Amino acid sequence: MPTDIEMKQNLYTSLKELGLTDNEADLYTISLSLGPSTIASLAEHLDMPRPNVYKVIAGLEKYGLAKFSERKKYTRTFMVEPPTTVLEKLRDKKRTVNNLDHTLVGSMPDLLALYHQGETPTKVKIFQGEDEWLKLFFQVIDETKDTISFFGSADAFIDMISWDTELQWIKKRTEKNLHLNALLTQGDDATTLRNTDEEQMRTTRFFKGKLPFVTGFMLYANKVTIWQPKAPLVVLIEDEYVVQMLRSIFDTLWEASKEN
Repeated sequence: MPTDIEMKQNLYTSLKELGLTDNEADLYTISLSLGPSTIASLAEHLDMPRPNVYKVIAGLEKYGLAKFSERKKYTRTFMVEPPTTVLEKLRDKKRTVNNLDHTLVGSMPDLLALYHQGETPTKVKIFQGEDEWLKLFFQVIDETKDTISFFGSADAFIDMISWDTELQWIKKRTEKNLHLNALLTQGDDATTLRNTDEEQMRTTRFFKGKLPFVTGFMLYANKVTIWQPKAPLVVLIEDEYVVQMLRSIFDTLWEASKEN
């Protein structure tokens, strides 16, 4: 069972999560223990001048966590709303944030389409942990509204992420109605993918180059991810000029690999 100190700390953290200042959180926690109190008493406990106490109270009133007694103005006492009110407001905030999260995810492809890098610095990130690059892999779907392009070795790529993960990603991609153009080097997994193109919203072509390689890159939105399965690691590049270059290379090789 939590101690009194732990309970007060949890309450304090919750108040800060709602956006209260340190003084407002202190006033709430102190008033919770004191019960209805005069401004003079609160000023003494907070070691704060009375005018400042009124300012802090105004902050708590803004959050709906404070009230005065109905007695006359100069004799009335101050008290706070019960902790259940804090819990309700915390849950309301969580619901609001969740709604905003879903709305933002749905708008992400359009927002990224509006984004123009111009002269801002290139962003390059390296993901080496499995949790990190798998999160990035599924994030591709959240940020895309058009066709995704992949060039490289499907066999090495799937060996890196596993077939289970690949099938989960395909399911999520098809649910969002996103097509994938895959330009792949020859391999067993590449052939398996080719045979399920129609049902998995994919067009697979085989690269006609002679030199084998295990790396691959994925183009989506205004970004490119470069996958190096042997390390393993993933490099994320956010640079519209690099993306334009790689997209031009992909499109040229894509057309050259078209079967007669």
